[in-house]
Order: sequence, then C-alpha cells, then structure tokens
Amino acid sequence: MTSNEKIVELIERHVLQDGEQVVRVKNWPDGVAVTTTVQRHLVAGSEQAAWTISREPWVDDVVIAERDELIVEGQPQRFGFLLLGDGTDIYLNDPAAVSELGRRLADGMDPAGYAEILVAFHPYTSADRAVLTEPDELRRALGRPGLPDVEPIRLRQTTEGVRLTFSSFARYRLVGPQELLDLLAWTVDVPAGEPARWSSRPTVTGQRLDPASGVPQ
Repeated sequence: MTSNEKIVELIERHVLQDGEQVVRVKNWPDGVAVTTTVQRHLVAGSEQAAWTISREPWVDDVVIAERDELIVEGQPQRFGFLLLGDGTDIYLNDPAAVSELGRRLADGMDPAGYAEILVAFHPYTSADRAVLTEPDELRRALGRPGLPDVEPIRLRQTTEGVRLTFSSFARYRLVGPQELLDLLAWTVDVPAGEPARWSSRPTVTGQRLDPASGVPQ
C-alpha cells in the first residue's frame, strides 16, 4: 500500500493549483486527510480493490483522493493516481497521460480497466456512473428489469491499430427525488504507435426511472 507521505506528494504535484499549499495533514491507518490554503479538504488512500486496472502486473497501486468539503448530490470530485512498478505514476485526471496509457490496449491491457478510468474521470460529473461490460448489466447494476440491453465491451483489431467500444450509464437527480438515466456509447481508437483518442455520444438522455417498478417512463 502506498505510504501517506507519497500520497501527499502526489496531491501536491498533481492536484494543487499555483500558490496553493498543504497546511494540515492528518494520517490514518488506511489513508490521509489534507487541508490546503484555499480550504480544500481531500481524503485519500489506496483503492486497489475497486479498480480493474489494479490487476495488471505492472501496476503497484491505485490511489484516489476525494474532495470532502463540498456537499454534492451523487459522487464527489475525485483525483486518481496509478502507481507503476517502475516507480513512476500516472495522473488519471490528465487527458494526455490517459491517452498515453491507452497505448497498452494493444499490448494486452484489460479493456474494462481502461474504460473505468474514462468513465470516472473524463469528464468528471457527480452522477452515479459505471462501465457496462455485458448486455444485461444495466438491469443488474440498477436492479431495474425494464431497462434495455446494451452493447457489450469489445476490443478488436482495425487496419490502423485497435478499437475499443463499450457502454456506460449515468444516474442522477436534477430536482426532487426523480431519478434520471443517461446511456453513453464510447469509442476508443489506438492507432499503431500512437496514443489513444476517445469519444462518447449519448444514446439515451434524461430517461425518467419509475422508483416503484424500475421501468423507464
């Protein structure tokens, strides 16, 4: 597990803005809490078990820092760090760094692990969101039998390199208790010898979910 000292260093190097400094650190057995000069409060620690990419042999740890001072509906703002076996790290909020990471799709990296990073960080939203790897996973994830099948995750060779396609969902509320659902279709292209590039498009937007039956309205 990554030391608290290393976690603070990652936050200082990647997350803090110009002129922002750490003014208070509280250590816990499983992580650290950091307060900065602009009153940002971050709680951070290892979350290996929650991320598929942590199973890759070249990954030592996955560290996640969350903003704790903001009250939001849904997911807090998060900052992610991938610590590699060679001593380097990847800041998962950085699109350029994640593009470079995508080169590994051509070398056998689990596509679900890469998809999770894109859905979680690119871009951040407070919606409850996740990758869907199997056709019936939306129904199973949300416990809603009336929801549709989705396209399963797929990595295939192309004439230019490799292409990853997958689906994700975002569940959220705007006003009141009504839950809404968005579905997105993602495409990731990795031309031979080049970084990855990705795009997503909505296939369902603002679908109302009936809290009683789970059937979309």
